[in-house]
Amino acid sequence: MPVSASSTPSSVRQYVFDIGKIVEGALRGDQARVLTYTDRLRSRLEEDGEQQAALRLKRLLSGSPSHMAQVADIAEARRGLPVDSESRLPIADIDPAPTGTETLVLEQDVGALVERFVASVQMADELVANGLSVSPSMLIHGPPGVGKTLLARSIAQRLGFPLITARTDALISSYLGSTAKNVRMLFDHAAGRPCVLFLDEFDALGKMRDDSRELGELKRVVISLLQNIDALGPDHVLLAATNHEHLLDPAIWRRFTYKIRLGPPSVEARGELFRRFLRGHLEDQDIEVLTMLAEGATGAEIKHACEDSLRAMVLGGRTELGLEVVAHTLMHSLDDDTEGAAPEDVVLRLAERLGRKASQEKIGRIVGLSQSQVSRILNAKEDRHGRRTTASNQSRPQKRR
Repeated sequence: MPVSASSTPSSVRQYVFDIGKIVEGALRGDQARVLTYTDRLRSRLEEDGEQQAALRLKRLLSGSPSHMAQVADIAEARRGLPVDSESRLPIADIDPAPTGTETLVLEQDVGALVERFVASVQMADELVANGLSVSPSMLIHGPPGVGKTLLARSIAQRLGFPLITARTDALISSYLGSTAKNVRMLFDHAAGRPCVLFLDEFDALGKMRDDSRELGELKRVVISLLQNIDALGPDHVLLAATNHEHLLDPAIWRRFTYKIRLGPPSVEARGELFRRFLRGHLEDQDIEVLTMLAEGATGAEIKHACEDSLRAMVLGGRTELGLEVVAHTLMHSLDDDTEGAAPEDVVLRLAERLGRKASQEKIGRIVGLSQSQVSRILNAKEDRHGRRTTASNQSRPQKRR
């Protein structure tokens, strides 16, 4: 029987969320998300009588036994996740066995604090036996792209705990009282098993209660959040992350035993990130140049530049990666795009970024000029600067004796 035009949009609309999550997972390279939401879509199609479409997805999923095993594990773990009463969407996602944290590089002081935090969870029984309280909670703050989510995954992986990540889009409801109710359901669910509960974009929940622009509902949410944090047992790990720590209520700050700020990586950390992401395609001397060029870049920006360069190499049918390719991609990522700029301008920009540590030969390789050409450009700049300085001195009026 033909489907009427009026019924088609609504029938498609109910699957748009799952389709969007599959696309989002594919774009991020998150296989677990793709598999989870594909299996969820298959199940919903099957329940709605769309047997042919469900069978096709089932065949795609059954292409690899290991993939099906992973889907089964994730689907089992997702059972019982609380859902928002209005949207019927899960208010959290769960990863039973987080992986993919091998590219996490921490500064020495941050790494030491993380080690102490992990040890406090692993040795909780010893701490309690010695009359010491255990409150495994950590607030991670810093700008976007510095690895806050990756650190949360790493901690869960090291502890061997499933990672339950709150979904802010479903957790926060437009209905009066529903958000506080969702917060309570989330914490109740997390309390049912040893796990790491991760509250990302935490400022959306824990804003200061004296913000005059917010309504009373926010105060109820913050109170609910405080009460649930206090009630969480010592065998449950609470992690929260925010890009806007200045928005958090002071009482929220006090609930976290550990507080870690992540910032752009240091020169040593940048070098390690380039070595890991480039997988041996460049020599150490080239990586040293990239490390200087990437001053102020986040780990996410470095990863993007490296992966984009490797992708271009593979798509171009090449087996070797040049310093100039990564350098130009990196500058583009840092909004310092040199495309279309005159070679002289690019040379001066690189010299300013790299300083005297980078040889003229390296700058020439990036720009595509010889060392002598680079030298002439830099010398010409110095000459012009010197002449301007001299002219300025000559035009300066002499003090009257």
